[in-house]
Amino acid sequence: MNCIFCKIIAGEVESSKVYEDDHILAFMDLHPVNEGQVLVIPKEHIDHFSDIPEDLATEIFIKAHRISRKIRETLHPERMGFAVHGYGVSHAHFIIIPQRCSTDITNSKMAKIKNGKIIFTADNLPAIPRAELNRVSEVIKNGLVV
Repeated sequence: MNCIFCKIIAGEVESSKVYEDDHILAFMDLHPVNEGQVLVIPKEHIDHFSDIPEDLATEIFIKAHRISRKIRETLHPERMGFAVHGYGVSHAHFIIIPQRCSTDITNSKMAKIKNGKIIFTADNLPAIPRAELNRVSEVIKNGLVV
């Protein structure tokens, strides 16, 4: 397999581990937004985060939550953010992002240029009509078991 995360798990590629058990590995992100960014991954190669079994997903979140507390306590970011975006490496990963400003987690759809600078604002995002929100809500919740 050519997955960089699987190679890290196998010890074939160096990493800076934060936490490890039989099912989960947490390590420093090589390309962080800010100091202290950590990736928490299942040791089993699973492409999509939504395909992780619920018990393992719960454990990943619990470990990430505990790690985020320690990051906040030691590195003192303004906020702690979490993301699962699925791009970059096709191995499910939960990202812990120490935030120093509101744009540390954002979306290109929020970008605009104001006074010669790129800014990110939700003002760029259109308000979706309630009827459309209700339609999509029904599509999602139809058959949802929680």
